[in-house]
Amino acid sequence: MNLIHRRLLSAATVSIAALGLAGAASAQSEPGSSQAGYYVSGEGGVSLLPNLQLKSGGTAAHEHFDTGYAYGGAAGYDMGNGTRVELDALHQMSSLSSVGGVPAGGHLQSTSLMVNGQYDLTHGTQFTPYVGVGVGAQNVGASIAGAHDADWKPAYQAEAGLRTNISDKVSVFGEYRFSQSEAANLSLGSASAHQHFADHGILAGLTYHMGE
Repeated sequence: MNLIHRRLLSAATVSIAALGLAGAASAQSEPGSSQAGYYVSGEGGVSLLPNLQLKSGGTAAHEHFDTGYAYGGAAGYDMGNGTRVELDALHQMSSLSSVGGVPAGGHLQSTSLMVNGQYDLTHGTQFTPYVGVGVGAQNVGASIAGAHDADWKPAYQAEAGLRTNISDKVSVFGEYRFSQSEAANLSLGSASAHQHFADHGILAGLTYHMGE
């Protein structure tokens, strides 16, 4: 079992545990904790791709990217006890600056669809730190030298953030999110390539709490 498979298994285990905890504790809402009920969120921010690898023809080249952008949203259910379960989608795009040290044009983008579990680290405080983990799939697409392709692969993500309520129905949040997928199999022109993918996202957003 390779590293990405172990991380996917670990993230899936934590997500299943969060789902089980949420189901078992859904009726045990704590005073001053998060608001029970359905919610929707929107978010946006920057994408900071690390130096990734593009493998083709038995060779690997390091890629460098400019700072990119990311945006997305989520819909979920808050148990009212600091535990949330949601379906999250995020789109990211970053321009390619070089491959193997040679200036290159193009971009790398991804669209993810994940099932997340989140947990608040404190209860009844003005600012609430939280952590989360999710598993799902990521569509990784590359455009290099005029050639385009994309591939869906299993993926996971982990996040940590801070949230505060600005009204009875609306809260704001900021978070750091790391995501990684299996290497995408791409056909770029006449070449077959394996595109590694990982992303560091800095995001901010709004959540609207609809209630039960």
